[in-house]
Amino acid sequence: MTTGRAMVRAIPITIVLAIVAFGLVLIALAYWRRGTAALALAMLLAGLLRAVLSERVIGVLAVRGKGFDVSFYLLVGAMMATLAVTVP
Repeated sequence: MTTGRAMVRAIPITIVLAIVAFGLVLIALAYWRRGTAALALAMLLAGLLRAVLSERVIGVLAVRGKGFDVSFYLLVGAMMATLAVTVP
């Protein structure tokens, strides 16, 4: 694998992990609702990226089959978003 291809494969997970890190910082600063919303956004983005990007580009966001991965990412993201909005 060439270095250029490895860099392209690292872009999706890097973006998702940057959002996760931001969410965790928010949670650590006692903004748990905003942090949970950021984590939900990261999961929803991971699901969207897994749905639209090819196997050659998606990198480590591909864990199982495409259908399972997309369903899991979107379901967990939706549950976290619901938690961020509804829990008092």
